[in-house]
Amino acid sequence: MPAPITSYQQAEKILAAQLSIDLCLPEQAIDIAQQHGSTYLSARRLPLDEMHPARRRYRDHWELRLINYRGLTVICAQHPRVREAANNLLAGDNGNWVGDYSELRKLNDYLTPYALQLSGTSLFYTPGKDFFAELPVGAGKDAPAQRAAPSDYDFCWLQPQDFAPLKGDPNFENALGFKELRPDVQVLGAYIGGELVALAGASEDSDWCRQIGIDVLPAHRGRGLASYLVRELAVSVLAEGYLPFYGTSPSHIISQQVALKAGLRPTWWEFVSTSLNEISVD
Repeated sequence: MPAPITSYQQAEKILAAQLSIDLCLPEQAIDIAQQHGSTYLSARRLPLDEMHPARRRYRDHWELRLINYRGLTVICAQHPRVREAANNLLAGDNGNWVGDYSELRKLNDYLTPYALQLSGTSLFYTPGKDFFAELPVGAGKDAPAQRAAPSDYDFCWLQPQDFAPLKGDPNFENALGFKELRPDVQVLGAYIGGELVALAGASEDSDWCRQIGIDVLPAHRGRGLASYLVRELAVSVLAEGYLPFYGTSPSHIISQQVALKAGLRPTWWEFVSTSLNEISVD
């Protein structure tokens, strides 16, 4: 079992390494680029069997992945002509604005003739400096709660046999993924009168990081349950030696507010494209 993550600096090192290998770069590439003030990195998408085993285990058929991480734009694409076009589009400070609709449209318009299409954009959050400043030594799943819990609710850690019956339940599809490649490994529930009304789950998305999802039944929203559960789960994930991260849509303001209230801060933005057809663009 890895050692607990107890500092912001540790978390940043892990995340930089994670994003580097996710985009088929050497493990230290992003860290070195930031030290030198670089604003852009590019890499060829590797064959699946050559990718780092600790990469995030998402769908492996993506053709292009683009991130902006603290002002550093990184692109990974299979085809040289796609990388060249992206290099031209994202030169200078343009990578910081690529999430704007007009810039995304330019990128997507370029990709379409090459049988590529935009398949998603996401904004990701990780624990901020203030999160770690409030984190006492020895915090973890069995430690006292770091913030006052919403009143009238009971909180309980669920084991696999406890949440297995929830598979297919639309009320908890964000908290629980039931994915073979990314199993749900830490789950915290909120109950009232014995009824499960909110759930936060962490999936093992890589060997180093776990992604947090949250669901609260409509009648119990607006009471602080979401941010409380997300924070407590993030504390537990860190205690087990993994970096928690929280992904949401750039337009989902309510979800972003949950992350912020939990002490998480926006860290990177991500764009993914997939192939329309299997054709060569070289």
